[in-house]
Amino acid sequence: MKIDRIIFFAVNFLYFITGCDPEEPKIEFEENIGVSQIMENISMKTVISDFKQEESEIKVFDSDYTVSGVVVSSDESGNFYKTLILQDQPVNPEVALEIKIDLRAYFSRYNLGRKIYLNLNGLSITEVKGKFVIGYLTGNLVKEIPESLINRHLVRSNETLDIEPDPIRFEDVSIEKTNMLVFLEGLQVSRQDQGKSFSSEVYDQYNGERIIEQCENGVSGKLVTSEYADFSAYSTPLGLFSMKAVLTIDTYSGEFVYILNNPDDLWSIDKNRCDVEALDCPQLESDGGNDIVFYMDFNLLKSTKDIEKLGWRNMNVNFRNNRFKKRSSNENTFVQISSYNSLEPVSEVWLITPKIDLDQTGREYLSFDTRATFEEGTLLSVWYTLNLKENFSDTEWHLLNAKISTGSVDNSNRVFMNSGKIEMDCVNGSIHLGFRYIGFDPGASTTYDLDNIRIIGRKNL
Repeated sequence: MKIDRIIFFAVNFLYFITGCDPEEPKIEFEENIGVSQIMENISMKTVISDFKQEESEIKVFDSDYTVSGVVVSSDESGNFYKTLILQDQPVNPEVALEIKIDLRAYFSRYNLGRKIYLNLNGLSITEVKGKFVIGYLTGNLVKEIPESLINRHLVRSNETLDIEPDPIRFEDVSIEKTNMLVFLEGLQVSRQDQGKSFSSEVYDQYNGERIIEQCENGVSGKLVTSEYADFSAYSTPLGLFSMKAVLTIDTYSGEFVYILNNPDDLWSIDKNRCDVEALDCPQLESDGGNDIVFYMDFNLLKSTKDIEKLGWRNMNVNFRNNRFKKRSSNENTFVQISSYNSLEPVSEVWLITPKIDLDQTGREYLSFDTRATFEEGTLLSVWYTLNLKENFSDTEWHLLNAKISTGSVDNSNRVFMNSGKIEMDCVNGSIHLGFRYIGFDPGASTTYDLDNIRIIGRKNL
């Protein structure tokens, strides 16, 4: 006891003269001691598979199952909160788990790349929007493992492994990749979010959501940053960048989103952007003609199949099932596109007109009507090409500057909006118009109705 008191006063005297806490002794964790002898006796993949086969909402583990995993999340910058992400392997992972823990600053104990062991006995697993979540059952909810029990269930090894993020594109996203560390390149922040902070705008609530686009094909994703992150007030990149981030699913919206561990995981590669510039024909000094060059109101359609019978192409670039569909209401027929309930992570769908000859007319302009419902971002755009290739990916498309309807969240929008007059007098030759839709399920899935497509011009005399 006397020795203990001497040590106590010595430690406090050191604190008094230095103003600092004595350095915490470093503790080494051995892999062969502790919970269940710190040995993996079941794979993470098997745990998830067994849970899915049981078809129960929550499973409580009552056996000393222990899985191993690699930490791919960090709360060091405040962008993760009481959520620890484990994937089964540092390279080419197959599955991942989301662990709820009542512990702040867990990065100091469970750092990125640290291999840890998770004893499941007494914990529970549930599925939330496609994520497999493990925690402590409180009532009928799976919540954070209490801090007093964390050491009983999570033990780190001496290994910190090099993680190789899975290189993907937005269109490669699938439910199987949820909660994995991924790498994306050739990105830019959308024009509407360009120059904004990560998450400290006046309208941001809890999180900032910024649309990011893939330069290769314009497909977009969503970068989510906590308002409490250390870098929330940083400005998003003005040019092109690459990033590594955790791909996960937003618990409330069900959308795929990307979360950075720290701001250094996003780095600029070019100060310039890759925006596609829309066609900018000189404004006509007087009104164009009133001769109909092309017109489609879809009233002849009896079924969706009739779209292609009329010489149009209705195609899904990713060779999936989502297409423009024939719809009718109030004795009016139109075509409709949506990714809602399509089960397609990325729906890139094109509706392409038959060939339209602009050589026989002048002073042309294009207009069409759209109506958006269940507003979740502008996903529709219109393009033209002078040379539609059999191999669609070889076709060179040019963007047109059109007004696209923005809908209401509650599906109350009942009004078609006109695109305005889109000057095309500077385009010569035979063209195809292409209406391009890029939606996500789960994710942005705005529904669009399209009608009354027309090009008006003046016949050459």
